[in-house]
Amino acid sequence: MSLLRIDGAVDPHVHLRGMEWSHKATFSSETAAALAGGYTAVMDMPNTPPPTVDAPGLARKMRELGEGARCDYGVWLGADPAGAPTPETMTKLARGVCGLKLYCGHTTGTLEIDRELMGAYIKVWPGPGPLGLHAEDDMIGAFIDDLARWRKRGHICHIHSAYAVSRLRRAKEDGLPITAGVTPHHLYLTERDLDALGPKAVMKPPLGTAADREALWEGLRSGVVDMVETDHAPHTWQEKTAQPPAFGVPGLDTCLPLLVTAANEGRLPLERLQALVADAPRLLLGLPAADPDTFTLIDTKARWTVSADSLKTACGWSPFEGFELTGRVVKVVLRGRAAYVDARIVLEPGFGANLYTETAGSVADLGRGREETKASHKT
Repeated sequence: MSLLRIDGAVDPHVHLRGMEWSHKATFSSETAAALAGGYTAVMDMPNTPPPTVDAPGLARKMRELGEGARCDYGVWLGADPAGAPTPETMTKLARGVCGLKLYCGHTTGTLEIDRELMGAYIKVWPGPGPLGLHAEDDMIGAFIDDLARWRKRGHICHIHSAYAVSRLRRAKEDGLPITAGVTPHHLYLTERDLDALGPKAVMKPPLGTAADREALWEGLRSGVVDMVETDHAPHTWQEKTAQPPAFGVPGLDTCLPLLVTAANEGRLPLERLQALVADAPRLLLGLPAADPDTFTLIDTKARWTVSADSLKTACGWSPFEGFELTGRVVKVVLRGRAAYVDARIVLEPGFGANLYTETAGSVADLGRGREETKASHKT
């Protein structure tokens, strides 16, 4: 056994489901998958209904996450297609989340916004968290232009193409405070896998060409691409095999083992993993260095084959089923408590802590105010 220690692994991009999509997965099941995959914290995206775009939505998600999460967590606020809130409300909401997500391309849910509204949100977003972008090539360029115009900090989620890597490189050379993450499925799969994998290879952004994939690996090695994020997105098998298939794939169980496998194959240095899955996400998200009692141990020589019964995610399938990997999570410790040992989850639901608690009271107050306003409109 050869052990690699990673301190405070954080996935900045997950869709845990729960709430009105609990039939897909729950906060308890998917944070169990996070621990099994070696993650001690996850940042949940806003497009599960009710969407996390206002105070009532944020308050409900925080409440239910607090009841179910086994690992630590934060949430992204979503840009509302109905329009940006007042600067005062935006400032209060911003303090309780890790960032603002802009959906500027087709995806799961109802949060897609247009070019004009993207610019409006970038202008009024107060931080301190980053602006996160879901988009494909044309809107990536527009996002970068607006960040430069309003001098804001941005993050391109699940970067997917050679063009996007090139555009990102130029933005960094120009001194723009921008980062990007890449997913395991864009690093390992291409459009040529669609025939073999069928709906398991359907996601947004879509899989690219072999040249796109090589550009992503090179961007990761060179540091142009800053981190790896899973974009973990479970769906029931019935939804995934429907016409059209639901977008997205699970990734929490398999991301770190895939990266260790890549290191064993010489695609990137093993010592880079600490930065890619912990240090860079923490810097992006404004989180301190990990507590010394929060860490993951990975056996870098353990060989295993991904199968449905090896997964903790509730959806029970993966695009990587059948992949032979070298590298397996053997232990996770969270704040001094054993969380995952010998393939068993040993932390109970509710142990996870909200990493953004500064204004929990003000968010709750905003929620009550919004509900009172709705009630007055009904009478």
